[in-house]
Amino acid sequence: MLAIASAVSVGLLSAAASPAGAYPTATVEITGHGWGGGDGMGQWGALGYAIGQDAGAGNTTYQNILAHFYGGTTLATNAGDPSDSESIRVALLENNDQNTIVYDPGGANLVVPGVVTGAQAVYFAPVGSGWDVYTGTDCAGGTDLNPPQNWTLKATGVANPQASDSGGGPVQLCQTGGNLSVDGSLGPVLNSAGAERTVNTLPLAQYLDGVVPSESPSSWGSLGGPGPQNEPWGFQELEAQAVAARSYVLAYKASGGYFGYADICDTTACQAYTGLANQSNPYTAQAVTDTAGQVMQTTSGAIAETTYSASTGGYTSGPVFTPVADAGDSVCVPGACNPNHSWTVQVPVSSVEAQWPAIGTLQAIFVTQRNGLGDFGGRALTVNVVGNAGSVTVSGDTFASDLGLKSDWFTIENQPSGGVGGYWLSASDGGIFSFGNAQVYGSLGGQPLNQPMVGMTPTADRGGYWQVASDGGIFSFGDAHFYGSMGGQPLNKPIVGMTATPDGGGYWLVASDGGIFAFGDAQFYGSMGGQPLNQPIVGMAATPDGGGYWLVAADGGIFAFGDAGFGGSATGTAAGSGAVGIVSTATGQGYLIVNGAGQVSSFGDAPSMGDMTTAVPGYQGHVVAMATSPG
Repeated sequence: MLAIASAVSVGLLSAAASPAGAYPTATVEITGHGWGGGDGMGQWGALGYAIGQDAGAGNTTYQNILAHFYGGTTLATNAGDPSDSESIRVALLENNDQNTIVYDPGGANLVVPGVVTGAQAVYFAPVGSGWDVYTGTDCAGGTDLNPPQNWTLKATGVANPQASDSGGGPVQLCQTGGNLSVDGSLGPVLNSAGAERTVNTLPLAQYLDGVVPSESPSSWGSLGGPGPQNEPWGFQELEAQAVAARSYVLAYKASGGYFGYADICDTTACQAYTGLANQSNPYTAQAVTDTAGQVMQTTSGAIAETTYSASTGGYTSGPVFTPVADAGDSVCVPGACNPNHSWTVQVPVSSVEAQWPAIGTLQAIFVTQRNGLGDFGGRALTVNVVGNAGSVTVSGDTFASDLGLKSDWFTIENQPSGGVGGYWLSASDGGIFSFGNAQVYGSLGGQPLNQPMVGMTPTADRGGYWQVASDGGIFSFGDAHFYGSMGGQPLNKPIVGMTATPDGGGYWLVASDGGIFAFGDAQFYGSMGGQPLNQPIVGMAATPDGGGYWLVAADGGIFAFGDAGFGGSATGTAAGSGAVGIVSTATGQGYLIVNGAGQVSSFGDAPSMGDMTTAVPGYQGHVVAMATSPG
């Protein structure tokens, strides 16, 4: 993940000043990408790569699909179980707290070792730490009565009983909404709290026969032109799914399994498993057979827990696997068109207020941190929900989950304008922190830098920003354009800050000796270059009309040029000590100074909205610059 996500307690960023009125519409319009967590393989993306619908690239084998999504792993054979015969215990969650009743649709062939032979139906009733075992002829029989009616007691206090078909055929779990047919055996267990649970135990190969078609449609195997193994190219996605599902369950089991009583569960909280329900198409069974024993291994030789999701939206998320672009996610061919690549929903304002009642009347929603990968600046990491009674800060994942969004990669389309402000702070590693309504458009956090970041400035519409390094190198994000830099050119002193012209058509850079460098439509109004300074210059800010600028020194001292007015300085104050940057208000009648500890001091008509001392208690990082957002 990028550094903007790894900074200390990013989720504790303080809320901005509230907008003046209620949310302007009855619904919040949210546009997003993807479905699911996005770490590891995207199933739609894997299909796109397989059949060649991946922004111009050709057809891709399942081996290369897996290598693309699961960086840091290699495809290998599971030496301990190359034939997929290992036993897997699956927790059937729909039957939680219900009695386990097993039925044999093929006749009276049920067997409970040491207890029952040749039964049509078996009923397990808890008694102490064991189970009473009854036999009957079907799923009915008054099982709500104690003792059960129309059942024959065969044994009492049996430990860990399992019922299976003596001929190896499928059995059914009796359920009110329709029986579940499965391979292997069925039996009851008690969880750590003593509650009744049902487990299906079967060989890994048969388990995967139930998982693969539940996770990826079998019909995908028929898509695309002729490919490897004399199958259509879409079959490669099913093989990638088989390897991913196999690796995931084995790694999950090795890590302790599902609450101790099973190896895995049957829902998307683990892996989707529906027994025999989706096994009508031979493609998925063949995919399991053709990849038998194949797993993704880490560099240590362990089997990787290969997470996957329906749709990455075009970029995987990390953090387990290195984020990568997923060009295949936009696949759209007859029979398979990804509806999750881009989506828009209307969330009632009342739903937001009901979810977070402490905010009162909803006024605005701000995405304050993103991971910097893809559209909108990437996935939402933190979100501020602001109302007339207060605000809450939640993770992007929590916000998406609580409002039923498909993923945490989204943007608010009908955000109210005006009435609220905010600003960004930039860290020396390129990480970006945002306050109020400031949006994150990307960062250099976590990426190699020739020199540390020393400043930043936003574009005219605050739809992007520039960051500058100490060697004068310029990096553009959002709608910021590149107009030139001092990167690679000789400097008397290092660059320490920058600011942009009002129309965003240029910018100034300032060096620690007060030297000024102008690019684009930026004009030169004077400098401190060659003049004696008590402390080095650390930042600059332009006036709203671009007719002047301020320079700030490390002790908080202020130097004004052009039409910039002097409104005071932070010299001699705690907030001034170690000053690193300055920004002006929209009127030009005030400015904010920030120091390396993240303390912000205001002058003239500049408001105070909080700083790193309150947003991230105990913050140990080093802030190097700041910039304002609209308002």
